Amino acid sequence: MNKEEILSKSRKENKNQDIYEYDVLKSAGSIATRIGLILCCLIAVMEVIFTGKVSFGSWFIFFGMLSTLFLVKFIKLHRRHELLVTIVYFAISVMFFILFIFQIMGVI
Repeated sequence: MNKEEILSKSRKENKNQDIYEYDVLKSAGSIATRIGLILCCLIAVMEVIFTGKVSFGSWFIFFGMLSTLFLVKFIKLHRRHELLVTIVYFAISVMFFILFIFQIMGVI
């Protein structure tokens, strides 16, 4: 096999995706998720300090993002673990959504 055949085969196997770009996107997603968690924690702490209430809306958004992330991983990788994590994060997200609705209605 010559160089061109190897490159052609590699492109075909990787579906014309650059491995470096894939690693960068994976790293960026991981960092963005961590920053999202830190920001949700910051907002929650500030809201408790200044209003005495817990921020359910920001936690709803964060766990909604996580459940979507793991759902996409499950669809692409077909790993049962990803589905279980998706279900747990989705349930937590729904719980925070319900708490958020109760909070804006003045029930809690």
